[in-house]
Amino acid sequence: AGSTLLKSSTSPHAMGERERSPRRDANEKIIDGRRIAAALCRDVRTAAGELQSKYGITPGLAIIEVGNHNYGQLLDCFSTLDGPEKLEEHKADKDKEHKASFSNYGELKAKMAERCGLHAQILRFSETVSQARLLRIIGGLMADDCIHGILVELPLPQHLNEMEIMQAIGPSKDVDGLAFANLGRLLASGGYQSGAEPYSRPTVPMGVVELLLRSKVDLYGKHAVVLGRSITVGAPIATLLMAHDCTVTSCHSQTPGLQDHIGRADILVSCAGRPGFVKGQWLKPGAVVIDVGMNVVADAAKGTPRIVGDVCFDDAVKVASKITPVPGGMGHISFAILLRNVLNLARTAASLTRLGIGPSGHEMFRCADRLRFPDLGLKVPRVLLPRAGLDLSKWCVIACDQYTSQPKYWKEVKDLVKDAPSTLNLIFPEVYLGDQKANQQIIRGIRDKMYEYDRDRILVPQHPGFVLIDRKTPHVASRKGLLVALDLDMYSFEKNSQTLIRPTEKTIPDRLPPRIAIREQSPLELPHILVLVDDPQQTVIEPLMARADTFPKLYDFELMKGSGHLKGWHVAMSDAVDGVVSALRKLASPENFKKKYGATDDHGVILFPVGDGNHSLATAKQCWENLKRKGADPETHPARHALVELVNIHDPGMTFEPIHRLVFNVDVDAALSNLQSCLQQSGCPVQVLEGASLASTPAQPGTHHIEFRSQKRRGVLAVKARMVLEAATLTAWLDPYLAQNPAASVDYVHGEEVITEKTQDKSTLAFLLPIMDKNDLVKTVVKEGVLPRKTFSMGAADEKRFYFECQRIVPEFTFFKSDFFRRGSVSVPLSEK
Repeated sequence: AGSTLLKSSTSPHAMGERERSPRRDANEKIIDGRRIAAALCRDVRTAAGELQSKYGITPGLAIIEVGNHNYGQLLDCFSTLDGPEKLEEHKADKDKEHKASFSNYGELKAKMAERCGLHAQILRFSETVSQARLLRIIGGLMADDCIHGILVELPLPQHLNEMEIMQAIGPSKDVDGLAFANLGRLLASGGYQSGAEPYSRPTVPMGVVELLLRSKVDLYGKHAVVLGRSITVGAPIATLLMAHDCTVTSCHSQTPGLQDHIGRADILVSCAGRPGFVKGQWLKPGAVVIDVGMNVVADAAKGTPRIVGDVCFDDAVKVASKITPVPGGMGHISFAILLRNVLNLARTAASLTRLGIGPSGHEMFRCADRLRFPDLGLKVPRVLLPRAGLDLSKWCVIACDQYTSQPKYWKEVKDLVKDAPSTLNLIFPEVYLGDQKANQQIIRGIRDKMYEYDRDRILVPQHPGFVLIDRKTPHVASRKGLLVALDLDMYSFEKNSQTLIRPTEKTIPDRLPPRIAIREQSPLELPHILVLVDDPQQTVIEPLMARADTFPKLYDFELMKGSGHLKGWHVAMSDAVDGVVSALRKLASPENFKKKYGATDDHGVILFPVGDGNHSLATAKQCWENLKRKGADPETHPARHALVELVNIHDPGMTFEPIHRLVFNVDVDAALSNLQSCLQQSGCPVQVLEGASLASTPAQPGTHHIEFRSQKRRGVLAVKARMVLEAATLTAWLDPYLAQNPAASVDYVHGEEVITEKTQDKSTLAFLLPIMDKNDLVKTVVKEGVLPRKTFSMGAADEKRFYFECQRIVPEFTFFKSDFFRRGSVSVPLSEK
């Protein structure tokens, strides 16, 4: 930061009294960098105290100073950086005290670091110090675990190689963000690209973004002009603004028509180092002006030097909607960013999350200290959401495994969506599953759309955080959920699995290959998986809902086709995440588990029983195992964790519905006779109650009642069963029957409307099952193992999870290697459907 503040036309030793900056209360247009810097310093001070109290870590800063770095009036501009609530101008006699207290930038930075709870040390050298000695000192500091950040005051004497010295500071301790590794990573979407984040970002460019966002300047789609192209200031500012969705024009000394470019700017950032260069009449009315320049010029009226910016402030303030003064604007904030960089380097060294770093929204963002909790198989995800301004009712569509016997439903969805961005283009509705060639064509279209949506910023990465969900359905007023990421290494669908995450129903391996073919070629996942938590005391999700108003709201809209309403909140604050983790750990306690379910030592704890979407989770597991065999890094690869929605079994809005069977291409009478004969042979006598229904048949202990319907017959099968559940009894006959009759097929449906429609065909036989008691689910799984496939459904078809959030499941750079970018065009999924 020092090198960008030292452009002057007068000797710094000749500086006199500093110019007073305009006050914010005198003009609402003024962006008061002092107040913002003071607020940021308070954030740093609080976070540094927490780091010390919770982890025993004090962030350490080492400042290397070579020669004299006393800059008089420029230094005095920062005398109020300690951040009182009310920033007062200092009188002349107090100015002298500050000059005596802070003889140079190094001392000011060290003092500010200590005031913010950091440890600082200054290493001073004469101008004759050798290059080799400085490099040895830096090497020692790099090896010192108590030092988290190193900076070198610039400029250096001419006999020293400034570039070599600066690059000797490794990226992990680079406070100024000028190491090539950090600058290079900054080019990857502003350094916000997951897996490619720099350890730190340059202080002045980050200060520009901080001022804009804390001043509530809307950046999306705005035309920003950056005046200056240096690799330490101008170029990084342009990159950061593009990462926040600005359209950026970078101008410099060789740019023709400079005034015309400036006149089109919604946001002007000037870092040219030329006093009074930008005239007020050049500006677009209502433009936002960030003046990075700090230049010392002679004041003809007073006969003393004064500090001015690149912009003629008195003229510009009449035209701009917001503007930074000089002094009182950028200088203070860049110092504060430097302190935050030190704090974040210390947190990174301790494998903690960073403060004030995020891909969208406000840079004041504060996340939980840790994002992964290995003992629970839990991760705080970083989701992608549709950008602002899209029609969310068209974006959001129901799970792909619904309405599989009703192509009319999906045709209506397609007609409703038309060409609007929609998750319909990112999924494969199972109703359209066909031959391998047709399937592959649809899969390619899905993949291409995923790339297109990322390229066009249809999908915007969010800060890490859970998503608290409130779903209204046509049948219940509220069903609460929490979107999280679960560790696939702690999930198994193998028989007799005792993993923490496990299915409640039998997994059919033959159903996985089509799903694997889709996921293996997709850079994104869209979750429709509902995972249960057995939390009768309502300790996990319900406390978050009670304070939902304190979380940022992500979305709030009506779902398509009368399917209800959806609200979502971003849950990222440390106390909220810690509360979820603490509650889950209590549920996962082996002692509590044994007491709750009467389990023995042979029963492994089940914390996350899978409700809906088990085959999708099994697909994710299989793909992850394939990636590991190919050498994927388990610690960093994003495919290790799958997005799921947690739902409390005891939520009043969580209803269990039966899943009925439609058997096609059968002789109804022969099939029923076969069922009766097979079950009787297995020791389960069957009585056929012609004309009866489940509703009209009273329950009998030890007897399973299964209703059947066809074009000409209906009734109830009363089976003296040996199994616990009706679905198990029916499956014991149906699976072997389908294997022996390859012409027959089965579909699994919700509700009776589709059954009435399909049984008009004389070769279709329907079986209707009773509702299962949801309170017995986990205990049954613990005691007897997984249930038969399609035993129950969490709600009716229109209550299923709708696709909304996304997550990347490939490393981000891989995301751009598709042949989609070489072809320059996309195929459209479902275009022929």
